[in-house]
Amino acid sequence: MKLDVQPLDQLQDQPFGAMVRGWNPGVGLSASDECTVRDALRDHQVLVFRGHTPPSDTEIIDFANQFGDLVKGSEWFGDIDPRPEILRVNNLSDKDGISQGIAASEALEWHSDYSYVATVGKESFLEAVEIPTTNPPQTCFCSQYNAFDRLSPAMVKMLRPLRAYHSITAYTAGDEGLGETPSSPANNPNAGEDVRQDFKAKQDRNKRLGITRPAIPEAEHPVILRHPDTGREILYVSKGITRHIIGMPADESKDLLKELAAHSTAPENVYCHDWQTGDLVMFDTLGTLHRRDAWDPSQRRSMRQLSTLWSPPN
Repeated sequence: MKLDVQPLDQLQDQPFGAMVRGWNPGVGLSASDECTVRDALRDHQVLVFRGHTPPSDTEIIDFANQFGDLVKGSEWFGDIDPRPEILRVNNLSDKDGISQGIAASEALEWHSDYSYVATVGKESFLEAVEIPTTNPPQTCFCSQYNAFDRLSPAMVKMLRPLRAYHSITAYTAGDEGLGETPSSPANNPNAGEDVRQDFKAKQDRNKRLGITRPAIPEAEHPVILRHPDTGREILYVSKGITRHIIGMPADESKDLLKELAAHSTAPENVYCHDWQTGDLVMFDTLGTLHRRDAWDPSQRRSMRQLSTLWSPPN
């Protein structure tokens, strides 16, 4: 069966994205199907694979690996997993009460996967293994191609030489939250506490077991990047992970990042995905930002996340 790609602007009147049917995880992608996926991702930025048999860990890794080398992201978050390429994003705990994954059930602010790493995320894959039965959270995406294209020439000229600092280490340490939102510690001192407690519990467990995990990195990147696959320029800052503009006074940096965040996430530039169990969303993580709603922590939610790697120019 050949892959069927239907743009979401035809199915749901969305600003971008496409629905993909016909994927068979047990067979893998043919050369022709791989080209179809690459072309569709370039054209639509977010691809929703639906209607397939749930892939095994090996099958989802093999699928993602066709698009590039994969980051072993779970190691940075203290996980012990035989497949470190898969980041378990859930609110589940093991028999000792230690989180099996990351991110608890709180909202996550707009971000680009692994922008805090020297080798950033290029494509990302997020699969719904289990979703809440009541008020399941959406994952929303905005186009950073569109955000760049809508900048004024004067703004582009000002931004082009700038670099930004990306970090989540303060968040995991409990010093600050992801962005200035109603759920951030600036307005709610308890926001992010579940994530921090989970991270600390994993660190303590690993220390007891003599397991070493790498420290979460931090990185600087240009504010404007050219995507290596599409050749198009993107606005590469996010409310969730970009901390400041290098060399800019703190108040000016804060105001500029706030302005760019509002520009990127204008409602007409956003697609919000309503998950169905089994959905695999593949997205251009350089060319988009994404965010997640919070949900009732008594409701189980389990996702598998993977990302390919790319080294931006210095």
